[in-house]
Amino acid sequence: MTPQQTTRRRVTDERLGADAVPSPSAGSDTSGGADRRTLNSEDVYVRSYAHHETHELDLEVVGADGTVALAETYALDPGAVKSEINALPAGTYEVRAVLDGDRRATRPCRVDGSPAGTIVIEVGNGVLSLTEGLCY
Repeated sequence: MTPQQTTRRRVTDERLGADAVPSPSAGSDTSGGADRRTLNSEDVYVRSYAHHETHELDLEVVGADGTVALAETYALDPGAVKSEINALPAGTYEVRAVLDGDRRATRPCRVDGSPAGTIVIEVGNGVLSLTEGLCY
């Protein structure tokens, strides 16, 4: 199943580097404007392991200064996978997740463009799991 992805157009200096590739929308900018190269980074990965129920997940990602960097509500059908691409600058965030209005999880998570620096939320079998890092 291919994840449903939301791509955010936020280019940050933390993501530019030797591995950066021009984004498809970068075009040919000869005006000397801002460099639009960015790495595609999966900042948030959400997966439902439920077999029969649809769940609602409220997600809030709060920066060190207390501002909400990302707030989303997901309707998770059985087996659904959702993803946020290039949604957050690199940093450590307080992540708050609420499943179906009653199960809550909060923890600090690092986002840095690597698989280890991804916010991972999994639901199923009555469990809400909030961790940092994808395992391959």
